[in-house]
Amino acid sequence: MAEQRERHEQFSTVRHYPSTRTEVWAAWSIREKKAAWLRNSELQLDFRVGGKEHSEFTDGNDRHVNDTYFFEITELERIVLAYSMAKNDRVHSVSLATITFEDHEGGTRFTYNEQMCILPPSDGVEGRTHGWDILLDMLGESVWEAGIIGA
Repeated sequence: MAEQRERHEQFSTVRHYPSTRTEVWAAWSIREKKAAWLRNSELQLDFRVGGKEHSEFTDGNDRHVNDTYFFEITELERIVLAYSMAKNDRVHSVSLATITFEDHEGGTRFTYNEQMCILPPSDGVEGRTHGWDILLDMLGESVWEAGIIGA
């Protein structure tokens, strides 16, 4: 049987949030707000160029770890980051992502682009897109609720 090798994939997603760009940006850049929409009170976030983010969660018997590094931050416009995902202490994907924030019809157009190196065995691009769909839905709920209650 041939040894599995790394493979490279990419994906993009666009969301339109009714909240202002400032509100959506705050949900990414302020630790307490990001921890709230990620539902992860243990989130570590040093949001600055050269800063890091660290999060962990368990799923059944599996421990998942995300380590992120911020390379470019242009306030209210763009974030460039790299992150790794590990399952039970084994890294299975490493990614470079660019996130952009634009005004759109009174709200925010949020664009997420990711290029990834998948290290088998891994849930691959399907796992990342599924995970980001869930997370970006949670972000949308969080900024929508914040706008409604004025938080």
